[in-house]
Amino acid sequence: MREMDQVLDEIYPTLQRLELDRAKYVNQKSNCIWGVIVPIMVCAAIGALLLFPVGVIFLVLGGIGSMISYHYMAGKHGKAYVAAYKETVIGKLAELIDPNLKYDQHRGIDEGLFIRSELFSSPDRYHTEDLIHGEYGKTSLMLGELHAEDRRTTRDSDGKTKTEYVTIFKGLMLIADFHKHFEGRTFVLPDVAEKAFGGFGRALQKMGGPRGTSLIQMEDAEFEKAFAVYSSDQVEARYILSPAMMRRLLEMRNRFGKDVRLSFRESSVWIAVPHRNPYLEPNTNVEATDRNQLEKMLGEISLFLQVIEELDLNTRIWTKE
Repeated sequence: MREMDQVLDEIYPTLQRLELDRAKYVNQKSNCIWGVIVPIMVCAAIGALLLFPVGVIFLVLGGIGSMISYHYMAGKHGKAYVAAYKETVIGKLAELIDPNLKYDQHRGIDEGLFIRSELFSSPDRYHTEDLIHGEYGKTSLMLGELHAEDRRTTRDSDGKTKTEYVTIFKGLMLIADFHKHFEGRTFVLPDVAEKAFGGFGRALQKMGGPRGTSLIQMEDAEFEKAFAVYSSDQVEARYILSPAMMRRLLEMRNRFGKDVRLSFRESSVWIAVPHRNPYLEPNTNVEATDRNQLEKMLGEISLFLQVIEELDLNTRIWTKE
């Protein structure tokens, strides 16, 4: 594996050029802020000389116009800097982990693959980006950021309809080759019902689960408290979720949080990890050449790729038939 110093030396001239763009953006943002404050102050002064409500309307319209101008001027330059930084840096960091990994900021996890995981309902609105794909050790994988939403329409007492979008899932999805073709479909989901409702929750779980699956009780008590397992093939599910695998999944849950979800189907494992904070996004208040920021991004990528090691997917104990 290459060293960070080698990567830094290679991209440093580009980072220096990017730093000029970042500094220009920060300066423009500052100017744009004054471009909002000054018109508002002027509008406020004029508004004070006019009679109510004309003065208030004048002030509101001036403020709205200034805010639109600020977001357009500053936002455009900020987005251009972030895109250029990611194009320069992220691919190099992925290759630093494994030379067979590639990065594409404009691609992500296809919506069809998201739906095929059966971990969530089909979305009405879907966005994905920051795809890392290729080979990590012996394992083929895809890792991407995505945001899936459901459209909800409600009607009030006056008959007026309101449409809004509610998040189904926002975070990272990792799809990795398991090197075994599964005959059935096995799902490991957060155990919410039993934790909240006890024995009644267990009864609710039995009625839930993806289509064509049934609830399976595992022997590991700690695992049972953390997860609910559904499968269309009980024998295969117990084969996949060996005692060692269950301990690894518990360790992964401790790292990523209680809402992590997995599905084992076809010849892959789908892993969904909620992630609310910006992922692989440079901080525009930090110099483009800052090494700490590079190392932080490398850590973000490594954190999710450690799942391959945690689940021991590079150890090929199965072969596809």
